[in-house]
Amino acid sequence: MNKRETEKRGAPRRKTALTAERWQLDYLFDLGFQGWLVHIGVISLTAAFLFYTLPGTVWPLYWAGLMAFFSAALAGLSHYYVSRGNLTLLQAARAGYLHTLLTGCVGITWGAGAFGAASGSFETLLVYSLALGGTALGAVSSQHAVLRSCFVSLWTSVPLLAAAHYIYEGVQLPAVNAGMIMLYAVILSILSLRMNGFLNSNRELTRQLDRRLGELTALTRELDIARLEAEEANLSKSRFLAQASHDLRQPIHAISLFTACLRDSGLGQEEGQMVDNIDRSLESVSALFRSLLDIAALDVGKIVPHAEPVQLADLLASVAQQNNETARQAGIALKIMPTSLWVQADRALLTTMIQNLVSNAVKYAPGAPLLIGARRRKGRIAIDICDGGPGIPAKDVPRIFDEFYRVEKMGAAGADGLGLGLSIVKRLGLLMGLSVSLHSVPGRGTRVCIDGLDAVAPAPERSAPRLDQIPHPLRGLRVLLIEDDEEVLNATSLLLGKWGCVVTPYTRPPAQKTDCDLIITDFDLADAGTAREGIAQVRRVEGRHIPAVIITGHSEEEVRGLIDDDTVPILPKPVRPAKLRSIITAQSLARDGVEAASGL
Repeated sequence: MNKRETEKRGAPRRKTALTAERWQLDYLFDLGFQGWLVHIGVISLTAAFLFYTLPGTVWPLYWAGLMAFFSAALAGLSHYYVSRGNLTLLQAARAGYLHTLLTGCVGITWGAGAFGAASGSFETLLVYSLALGGTALGAVSSQHAVLRSCFVSLWTSVPLLAAAHYIYEGVQLPAVNAGMIMLYAVILSILSLRMNGFLNSNRELTRQLDRRLGELTALTRELDIARLEAEEANLSKSRFLAQASHDLRQPIHAISLFTACLRDSGLGQEEGQMVDNIDRSLESVSALFRSLLDIAALDVGKIVPHAEPVQLADLLASVAQQNNETARQAGIALKIMPTSLWVQADRALLTTMIQNLVSNAVKYAPGAPLLIGARRRKGRIAIDICDGGPGIPAKDVPRIFDEFYRVEKMGAAGADGLGLGLSIVKRLGLLMGLSVSLHSVPGRGTRVCIDGLDAVAPAPERSAPRLDQIPHPLRGLRVLLIEDDEEVLNATSLLLGKWGCVVTPYTRPPAQKTDCDLIITDFDLADAGTAREGIAQVRRVEGRHIPAVIITGHSEEEVRGLIDDDTVPILPKPVRPAKLRSIITAQSLARDGVEAASGL
């Protein structure tokens, strides 16, 4: 590649005293067009003055013509430079040198005109000097970015003006006038240097700021990438936890069902005690999985609150019933304060919050009283869970709601858990717009308050069928069981058979009639889809609406949003056999009630 091609491509050139950087040329020509148009106006006024004070002379005409030509050429050059915008470095440099040449011509013409003005009166020379001095100052202000053009303009015009004053006759000490004019040229040169220095300093500062901004932008980009990677890693962790918890729930669910079958097999006292120990261990593992699933569902945003009127007395009684046996074994006196309050809330999520707090108190405050109650507070409803346990040290309170944070040296020996219970409570509270606060005094106990619930009027009472209306509600109940896990399928079939049900097991939704009374199905059915499609297929084949129960390893809230059917109970794995039997009984009674109302 030769030198000419290199310049055309915009390759950097070696800088000398006469060269100008691209940004300096841009600055020069950006101010040039308007400046040279103004210069033409100054020329016109000066020429008119010369014609008036020097009648009969011809030289002002030629002077004005040359000045107008050079000024118009400079204005046109500025317009060309700015309007093109995509000039190569070589083209820009050539435009800069042409500008210097033309400004030199303008300066010489201004200086030559001074000798013509000196042929008239001193007033004529004085006015001409003012005009020239003003344009020289204007050259400094508009051309200081490119010093060669500025100096050429100054030192081709002002020295000639000084010479014209020096040779002018009729004034005292003409050399003094000439010296003052030269001093003016020096001052303007110094001013040009200072302004050029300020401009270069400002440019360098701008470059530094641009570099710093670029570094900050790059750093911000790296931080954004790191944040996205962290979020993706967190979501991957949540997806892994959800999948792992779901997969591990399957065998645990099967073990729970087999254990229930063993309990009904007429075991001796020692064997029964072993079964109870297995059952308690399974319940602990189930609680851990529930925590993992809750955190995973919260991380991926799958939990959406569905508010409804909730009777607090019924909700708290349900929580107490679930924890009575565990509390009794821990030596805890669990008491629920009577209340008639109703609130607008998501029943399942609020139950999870209170359940986690009660489980936490049972685990870490054994042998102490536990009180749960609701009260009005500043126009809203608050639920308090108070225990008389050892309390929490002040240094641990700020972090007590952090994920996986556990207070050391608290609770019963061997207390299990991952440190997720309180974190889940806090996040569910934020999801429902509730505040969760904790106050603890070491040695005296801990109070956790769920605040911000809205009170509502009681919901209309619904008549529910009584269990004693049917002597044996499960005997002869025809159950269609759909479960793609063979081990779980066998365990569930065995347990349902012991309860008197007639079970038809399938690993996928059947394509033929089974004349079933109830559908019990897993939610995930492998390549057969989900329980939603399975239930719809069975109902379509049977040609009637059949009650259904879904058992799943996912969270209840997630599955509820996917099936969009409030009439179908959802039981998270591993299912407590007593709860499964209660749900099946309720569905059987509801079916019988519908058939009776239909006259079947």
